[in-house]
Amino acid sequence: MRNILLSLTLIALLALPVVPVLAASEVAIYTGVTQWIGKAQADEQAQICVDMLNDAGISNTWYDAEGDTGALADWMESVTGDDGLDICVLYGDFPPDLYPEGNTQTDGSIAETFIETTDGDVFINHADYMFWGLAGRNEEGGLKNMMDIDGITMWDDNTDMTVTTEGAAISPTLADFQSDRPFHVDELEGNWEVEVSLAQNDDGTRADPIIVRDGNLGRLIPVIQTANGDEEKGAVAAEIITWLMATTPVEPADKLSTTWGALKAVR
Repeated sequence: MRNILLSLTLIALLALPVVPVLAASEVAIYTGVTQWIGKAQADEQAQICVDMLNDAGISNTWYDAEGDTGALADWMESVTGDDGLDICVLYGDFPPDLYPEGNTQTDGSIAETFIETTDGDVFINHADYMFWGLAGRNEEGGLKNMMDIDGITMWDDNTDMTVTTEGAAISPTLADFQSDRPFHVDELEGNWEVEVSLAQNDDGTRADPIIVRDGNLGRLIPVIQTANGDEEKGAVAAEIITWLMATTPVEPADKLSTTWGALKAVR
């Protein structure tokens, strides 16, 4: 009788639909130090982002003081490789606790390790050149080392960005604008590829915002790279984050153990 019950239970469990769910995912926002955007304005945009994430039920932590970089680094290490999609939002600076300034750790930094697991973790950057850092801490080397692409750059002031169809669907707030540091799509190499271009120039060689991904690893998302611009960065970031988390389902790691536990309970 026990064997029959076990078999029937196994059949019932196997017949259950497999529904993708989101693993625990978190967002960290840092405005302790900013570049190409005043701190007050960055805090205002960050508050908009936080409010929208809260409304969407997305867990987030806002680090708003310069002294919070150690806590931000601890957070990043704690979520790296945790099977959840985690996102760090920066406002033009690249804290040395994540990536030592002057490109003194070109490989294996906390920041690089964060985007080199299959979690698909993300850096979003507003305002200045991605990973350039305050007062040129890293200059071009920051982006080059984080992507392992020697020829990648982000130049071209006043480049017209036209919102794409996908961009309008993902971020209704996003409007056409001029980017001062658009992403150079034509300089991508290796496993890096465009996941979604939300706004771009006429030939698609320059884009901002854009989601690029390193194969099945992490993502970089420059979002409105402008010098002291008043664009709605916080809302656009929140809309991208909400879309990304809603479209990145993963199978829970404990599914098998849960099923086996149910079978053992029957026995």
